[in-house]
Amino acid sequence: MVNKNSGMSPVAAGVVGAVVGAAVGAGAVVLSDEKNRKKIEKKFNEYKKDGQKIISDVRGKMEDMASQGEKKVEEAKKAVKAKL
Repeated sequence: MVNKNSGMSPVAAGVVGAVVGAAVGAGAVVLSDEKNRKKIEKKFNEYKKDGQKIISDVRGKMEDMASQGEKKVEEAKKAVKAKL
């Protein structure tokens, strides 16, 4: 039988609830140990630094591309004016 309000059967909803509950419980167990929290914090900070470097690199490339685009526009303007 299908629950008309959510479109999900009660059995499927129960299974999903059990899986989510198990995941939350496992996460709580992992985070309850200070050693694990420190490891997670260290990895998070590493990924954060990597992400900041990637953003900085992309920003620099975008600025270079914008500069090149501006030069091309100016060249095109000069070429049009020269033909007039």
